[in-house]
Amino acid sequence: MKPALIVIDVQNGWLEMSERLKQSVTERIGSMSEAISIFRKARAPIIFTYHSYAERGIVPGTKEFELIPGLTAVAEDVKVLKNHQNAFVKTALAHMIRDKGCDTVILIGLSALNCVLATYLASYDEGFFPYIVRGAVAGSDEGSVKILEKICDTLSLRAVAQILGQNPSVSFMN
Repeated sequence: MKPALIVIDVQNGWLEMSERLKQSVTERIGSMSEAISIFRKARAPIIFTYHSYAERGIVPGTKEFELIPGLTAVAEDVKVLKNHQNAFVKTALAHMIRDKGCDTVILIGLSALNCVLATYLASYDEGFFPYIVRGAVAGSDEGSVKILEKICDTLSLRAVAQILGQNPSVSFMN
């Protein structure tokens, strides 16, 4: 197993549209950040997707398009601009993952039953093994997060660390 982390659409504009989604992200930002830190420490691939949605003003060059405070993409991270819920549609995402030598994708971000689920399911079609990090996917309501975590294969932060060859700290709560 060689995983890539896909951080899906954690952009300011989406939070401005929904208080419930904003609350869900606030509750999960620590786990999202920890997953990114685990991948960075392992020097494993991290891919950020950015969903452009002109009708809502979420377009490159705007504050709405930027990552939310608390998450940062660095120069080594891959950035993918997308226009569909499924991050593989009309993007080079699958090619980018394969170029990194990865066969597995580990997903975090938003929104649970929209872009995250669409990308999770499409991962199979692209020949990847997908997983969700428990506690690191937000949704517009808690029910959507619970459904996603029930129907998808999930990993704890501790398991992600162990997969990437790190000593799984007892401090991980997920």
